[in-house]
Amino acid sequence: MLLQLPPTLHYPITVTSLLKRPGDLVERGDHLFWYVYKTTVIEGDGLGNDVEVEKEFPIKFESNVDGEIVRWKISKGDIIDEPVNVLEIDEPCAHEVQFGGMCAECGKDMTAATYNTDVMDSMRAPIQMTHDNTALTVSQREATRVEEDAKRRLLASRRLSLVVDLDQTIIHATVDPTVGEWKEDKNNPNHGAVKDVRAFQLTDDGPGMRGCWYYIKLRPGLESFLQNISEIYELHIYTMGTRAYAQNIANIIDPERKLFGDRILSRDESGSLTAKNLQRLFPVDTKMVVIIDDRGDVWKWNPNLIKVSPYDFFVGIGDINSSFLPKKQDLTPGPATKAKREKPHQPPSTEHHVNGLTQAKDGENEVSALEQLVTMGGGDNPAMLQEQTTQQEETIMHQVEDRPLLQKQKELDAEDDASESQAGADSESSFSSVDDTQESQRPRHHLLEDRDTELFHLQDRLERVHREFFEEYDRRRNKAVGGRVSALRGDRIPRDKDVDLKLLPDIKIVMPQIKRKVLGGVVIVFSGVLPLGTDTQNADISLWAKSFGAVISTRIGSRTTHLVAGRNRTAKVREATRYLKIKIVTTQWLLDSLTQWKKVDEEPYLVPVHPEDRGDPVLGSSPGSKLESPWLSSSEDDTGIISRRDIEIPRSSGTNEYSPIGYDADEQAAVHDELREFLGSDNESDTDASEIESVMGAESKKRKREGGEDTDDGASEGTDSRVPQRLKVSGAGRSTSAGEGGNEEKETWTGSQQRDDGDDDANVDNPDDDEDELEREMLAAFEDGEYDESGGDN
Repeated sequence: MLLQLPPTLHYPITVTSLLKRPGDLVERGDHLFWYVYKTTVIEGDGLGNDVEVEKEFPIKFESNVDGEIVRWKISKGDIIDEPVNVLEIDEPCAHEVQFGGMCAECGKDMTAATYNTDVMDSMRAPIQMTHDNTALTVSQREATRVEEDAKRRLLASRRLSLVVDLDQTIIHATVDPTVGEWKEDKNNPNHGAVKDVRAFQLTDDGPGMRGCWYYIKLRPGLESFLQNISEIYELHIYTMGTRAYAQNIANIIDPERKLFGDRILSRDESGSLTAKNLQRLFPVDTKMVVIIDDRGDVWKWNPNLIKVSPYDFFVGIGDINSSFLPKKQDLTPGPATKAKREKPHQPPSTEHHVNGLTQAKDGENEVSALEQLVTMGGGDNPAMLQEQTTQQEETIMHQVEDRPLLQKQKELDAEDDASESQAGADSESSFSSVDDTQESQRPRHHLLEDRDTELFHLQDRLERVHREFFEEYDRRRNKAVGGRVSALRGDRIPRDKDVDLKLLPDIKIVMPQIKRKVLGGVVIVFSGVLPLGTDTQNADISLWAKSFGAVISTRIGSRTTHLVAGRNRTAKVREATRYLKIKIVTTQWLLDSLTQWKKVDEEPYLVPVHPEDRGDPVLGSSPGSKLESPWLSSSEDDTGIISRRDIEIPRSSGTNEYSPIGYDADEQAAVHDELREFLGSDNESDTDASEIESVMGAESKKRKREGGEDTDDGASEGTDSRVPQRLKVSGAGRSTSAGEGGNEEKETWTGSQQRDDGDDDANVDNPDDDEDELEREMLAAFEDGEYDESGGDN
């Protein structure tokens, strides 16, 4: 090794003599060379005065390692200004494997230090390579060697590594004693759902959990899933539960230790209570590692992650080991849709959770709640650890005492009793004995139901990732080993021939390439989905969707393809109806697309739009149209602001929002003829136009004074009917012929986009809404034949 000078010396120093020669053996504390340094000191001058004097001090430099000197890197007389390598020493032991502060090979104390110790010997082996023991550490070089051996072993068997989360990923756990009672009661309506629930008791956990019974429900298909996946993946457990908890789960899902072996990492060894780190298991290289977890935030959305749908069998329980983690963010699933009606019955309180991070701004930098907890030292600070442990114990104890499952079942029973009482009130009292018999035999509603199929879909996704990885690996090997001609012929190289780890593909590149094809080209706007004030771009649902190729926007525009709505009748829903190509879907459409790795059909998930919320279609927005409105530029997607003066450009050529761009002269003339015929005659058109404008100017002022309400139901004296007034409103300044536009105000039109800035509840009254309402009434009147051609009532 190279022995380096520490930064604590009084630089510059001058080497005065070398005390050892190449080939000499040295031990820790032996003197290696002399050096001098200069410094200023205060001395008396003999007259009672203090003066500053520069003096030289000779010092011997001591060795802090043992070994044989190979060569010097410095010479006598050298002046050294900074820390440099001074000596190369061949150590008898590199101390690359340590246990509990001692070298596992030579037994020396790795925590010993002297005045010139810059780096502790314990830092020579900082990497924890084993799952279940933090005391055993190795060096970077040793870790690299171990991982390379592991990768060669995996390649020989054509397998990858799979890190598996426990809670709500492959199992669901609760400590509610009600589950144990339901298991024993065959007459309970939930007995069939819980009869295969496993149970164990922890006796060595925290005070609040000692002696507590844990009830474990395995996700449907787990046994076959693990068995099949273990043939193409080496399995590792990574959980935020304690080691005792993890060991008991492993005893249930892998009693013979053939699937996971001892590859179990719990929160006791992970090094952090608030986040999971892949480097804790694979410190050197993660190219062959895949993760499955129901939460993405704890992994900071690692590209190696496959996020699965949370398993919520015990209704309302959630993850009993998540009190250390940031809170999950619940998304509004949206209005009832055809998709939901067609799906099998789900437990009443089951919700789809997508966790999100609350953003906090610090100047220009945004810091997530997760990073704040890590900064606060959640994994190292004893006070924080104790606080979080206490919170975890309270969570467990409240679940034991409050029995939330029993309370929810009682609510269902109360509903059954109420419905039976209502039915009994309609029956005759003479048949009460028969009714009592039927009532006792009438089945009760059950709380728990298990129709989860996530693992069957997850297996397909894992097999696809495995297949894509090794196809790419084989292509690289064929090209490198067999040459270009062999690669073009498709020759296959034997698996065990010339394995080159440099040719390995990287999962964090392979898997995103697969996922981005799912929602590539999809532009999503959220409405009523995220809480007010949430950073839309960095919310978990957004990060998850963007990993599948989607683009998240805050404004509806010509490029928007989907509006994901948590509820209908919002400003953004009304705005989206104007773009015929935009699919207004529930949150469930996005969740199903992300969990199934495919863009599912939108039809069953469409949000029912109220007829009054349907706006006029924007020019060029119909499906398949090659023309886009010239005033819907890319800037409109960002600001949502459209100027009325921009609308004048196409309308001045005789078009309106219902007309395609590019009418020829004959078509324009036909349009004008029809409009003049509708207003009465060619001779009166100019008069009518002026009357329309004057009347509507008064009407607009009147509505503004009275709060936007149109109280004048009759036509003004200068017109024969309400039609010219409403025509003026619907046209918003359209001319009756080319070049006629009237005196309209040059105001800025923002529509519902401007009002719906982050707050999807913004159902705010607006003069534009009044105009839309009048226009709809006018169009309906025309269709129903309410007015004749001269403008009068039928």
